[in-house]
Amino acid sequence: MSDITIQKAEKGSVSVLVVSGKLDAKTAPQLSNELQSLLAGGHKKIVCEMKGVSYIASAGVGTLKAALVEARKGGGDVRLAALTNEVQDVFDVLGFSKLFTISGDLNTALADF
Repeated sequence: MSDITIQKAEKGSVSVLVVSGKLDAKTAPQLSNELQSLLAGGHKKIVCEMKGVSYIASAGVGTLKAALVEARKGGGDVRLAALTNEVQDVFDVLGFSKLFTISGDLNTALADF
């Protein structure tokens, strides 16, 4: 059984990935595949809602950063919403909170896009 679940939805022109579970070296490739599939399909606006992510390792952060870089090259963006305190702390410590646009909840992330 997987330690991560990813649900996809479209909200207007924005692709939403609802991510739950632990995002580590074992599960990061699943998220990477979903993000790369969206980017390859021409989706330029992506929000990852992460209120269900209880743990994130460097592999998970790296996956999100790689997708962010690729999206921005194509004039798009990958934004994050509803980070748990534990995940927010990791982003703060690594300095990635300054790199990503992070919203408190999905509706705010969608409204700001």
